[in-house]
Amino acid sequence: MPRYLKRGMDASAVKAADAKRILDEISGQTQGKLVISFMAAISIAKLERHLPRAKVVRAMTNMAAMVGEAATAYSVGSSVTLADMDAVKLVLGRLGEAIELPESQLDAVTALSGSGPAYIAILIDALVTAGLKVGLPRDTAFRLATQTLVGTSKLLRETGMGVTELRDAVTTPAGTTIAGIYELEKGSFRTSVINAVEAATQAAERVAKKFEAEH
Repeated sequence: MPRYLKRGMDASAVKAADAKRILDEISGQTQGKLVISFMAAISIAKLERHLPRAKVVRAMTNMAAMVGEAATAYSVGSSVTLADMDAVKLVLGRLGEAIELPESQLDAVTALSGSGPAYIAILIDALVTAGLKVGLPRDTAFRLATQTLVGTSKLLRETGMGVTELRDAVTTPAGTTIAGIYELEKGSFRTSVINAVEAATQAAERVAKKFEAEH
């Protein structure tokens, strides 16, 4: 992240478990400064208690920030000004796409897009394995699977096509796609994805409550 920051901005990474110690250490250096926290489970209220004179933003991003394609959601504290928002959008926008949301939704964001790369990695691994099973070389299956995901996402975003519309455009009666979709539905693919995100959201909420209780 540092290469994206303007002069006068600093970046560091700490685990949520180290939050209290680190926040206490920097408390005297954050007066009037904008602080963007990526720590899961640490609420804006808690950050503001430890950094009472700072302007606090809480954000959740994902690993795709490494290539400038992250999905990041953020919420702002009461002291953040409109001028500060320009800096927030600059920093987070460099990571990928950033959207402002109520803080109450950040646990769900953690479960959906924060954990999302792991879900997508499992899907890619399954597609590559399937490619091997039907006779494709591993590197070919990997290239095809990853590009298909990239291309499909871009198609949906740039054309405004709905997911159902795209599915129907690819699916023909008694064709190959419907045969594959039938097997996915038989295996409760969508239900499993929904359950995974719901379970991860509940886990994020438990972690937040546990942290609040302990600290």
